[in-house]
Amino acid sequence: MTEEFPHLFPHVRPLAALSAEERIRRILADRWIGYPRAERALEKLEALLAFPQRARMPNLLIVGASGMGKTMIVEKFARDHPSHFDAVTGRMRMPVILVQMVPGPVEARFYRLLLAAIGAPEPPRATLSELESLALRLLSEIQPGLLIIDEVHSLQAGTVREQARFLNMLRFLGNELRVPLICVGTQQARNALRTDDQMVRRFEAFALPPWQDDEDFGGLIGSLQRTLPLRREGEIGERMLKRLIETTGGVTSAVFSLMTMLAIAAIKNGEERILPSDVADKRNVLALLSEPV
Repeated sequence: MTEEFPHLFPHVRPLAALSAEERIRRILADRWIGYPRAERALEKLEALLAFPQRARMPNLLIVGASGMGKTMIVEKFARDHPSHFDAVTGRMRMPVILVQMVPGPVEARFYRLLLAAIGAPEPPRATLSELESLALRLLSEIQPGLLIIDEVHSLQAGTVREQARFLNMLRFLGNELRVPLICVGTQQARNALRTDDQMVRRFEAFALPPWQDDEDFGGLIGSLQRTLPLRREGEIGERMLKRLIETTGGVTSAVFSLMTMLAIAAIKNGEERILPSDVADKRNVLALLSEPV
């Protein structure tokens, strides 16, 4: 059966033999689709995770417009490095801690989210200093290798003074724990970090710009096609790639959504493949994507 659908990745081929309903369910499920730009980001995170402790640790800012796959990348990295029991120390280790930024630079709320991320109960009516002390003690025991803060652009919801205090807190955490900080966000995240000269000098930026009609995008669509359990090979050429860019604006989430909807339509209409004619009609594409609110 694994040789019956050679246009698909080997692990996807058995899925193509399933019923239409089951294949649609699999297509709609979350799944990781690797592509060169994401792999480069994962390599950078891997290098930082292995970085030896020193007084001034390197940090990374993953920056890109909404929908470019930033969160998908860091969540994939966190899944690849789960918590585990360290038999030497007799304690749980959490190599990667992933926290979503609170809406606004509120230090106490951030510490509460950080405690929740490591599974620690929050003390009732704790002061900021108590939350900070507890978080530092528990994090020192867990010995994380990376601290990832997603949606960092939410910093700009606060005043300049609040932003400065929050950035000072992040710098303090990095210094105390001696772990790299990974900040994830839109261009506003870069602007927020630039308000602190000391902070911005510690960060390397890794950009995820919108896709262009080039070889990398062709590789992305090729990989994506091979994960969709359709029974016939699609016919995606240069004109269709250009049309996909025009339709989606090169935004990763829109590209994935459109290809998903095209695959589901191909199963329902019995064509079992994606064709250039599927995106030739703008009305058909808009109907598949649906109009945003």
